[in-house]
Amino acid sequence: MIILNGITWDQSSIYGPLAAASKLYEEQFGIRVEWEKRPLSSFKDHSLPDLATKADLLIIQHPQTGVASETNCLLNLDELLPYEQLQELEHQSAGPVFLSYYYQQKQWALPLDATMQCAASRPDLLDGHQVPSNWDEVFELAEILKQQHLNIGMALSATDCMYTFLSLAVHLGSAPRENNTLLVTKEVGMLVLEGMRKLRDNFHPKCLDWTPIELYDHMATEDDIPYSPLAFCYNNYSRHGFRKNRLRFHNAPDVKDVVLGGAGIAVSATTSAAAEAAKYAAWLCSAPVQNDVYVNAQGQPANIIAWKDPAANAMTDNFFSNTIDTLTYAYVRPRYNGWTAFEQYLGETLHTFLKHNSNAAEVLEQIQEAYHFSYAYNKKSNQQNTP
Repeated sequence: MIILNGITWDQSSIYGPLAAASKLYEEQFGIRVEWEKRPLSSFKDHSLPDLATKADLLIIQHPQTGVASETNCLLNLDELLPYEQLQELEHQSAGPVFLSYYYQQKQWALPLDATMQCAASRPDLLDGHQVPSNWDEVFELAEILKQQHLNIGMALSATDCMYTFLSLAVHLGSAPRENNTLLVTKEVGMLVLEGMRKLRDNFHPKCLDWTPIELYDHMATEDDIPYSPLAFCYNNYSRHGFRKNRLRFHNAPDVKDVVLGGAGIAVSATTSAAAEAAKYAAWLCSAPVQNDVYVNAQGQPANIIAWKDPAANAMTDNFFSNTIDTLTYAYVRPRYNGWTAFEQYLGETLHTFLKHNSNAAEVLEQIQEAYHFSYAYNKKSNQQNTP
């Protein structure tokens, strides 16, 4: 029996569907795929080449394609799969997810899971109030809820501070793109920093402590947050029985330009079974699998067929149809080698800024400088010019 080894992160919405689908694959094709779970922190850019020596298959995020391109630690799927099959998967991709793994004219992964920042609510606590359609309405709702001793929720952990900064910057017209002179314009950067302070000051006091999962766990078990405007979405919270109370998900305020997340499946350059690994990856991302065993195991497919399927929407309180517009117009982050390390710095700096109420102009200057030196050629030039 052929056995393929894979490494994924220890998130139930990723690992559970992988395990269920892999069991079916072994039953149908006689090839076993064994998945090892690791913390998401193991998947930072500096460790991807090392991880690729330990498995046939890897679950990656789209910003890591720059590392793959520079180190060639992953295989180019254009050379492993038929053109027609790749075209079908691209045509069926939800929003920009397929092309987010296409970098430097190579397809480094296939989209497995699709997520993005969007809004969530507890309809039973909203008490008839409309879900906000833009940010002005979000803050209007916040004032109304305060009078009822309720709060708007937000995930503003260090990582989520970074995602929120990026989404707001894109929304305000200064999208961080690869090879920008500055990360964002000074005007937009200051607006975003002041806007993030406004989020902190007007929303739940524990926002700075929360990841999206911690936020949703609180929303689903406590009764003080009827609405959250912006956090990565997980459809398992919209299913019966997953938590004490069921959440409903919505398009993000103003719909467009929020950060794309998700996961892709890639083939290691060190595998001795490249053809079998690529075939399995394509099968896993195909519409029949994504819209059956994958979504039924609480997965969040990257295939648009599943997002539009009535059965998938019925089991998730219309999670997919309620948020599909936000996914369609989601923002793809830069992918050069150096971006993911900068992301970590950006998140930690923003979190410190909010926690200690630092000077916004100084923080923005620090961020701009760090972005500049996140490019290897700028770092090298600076080293050469330093006496």
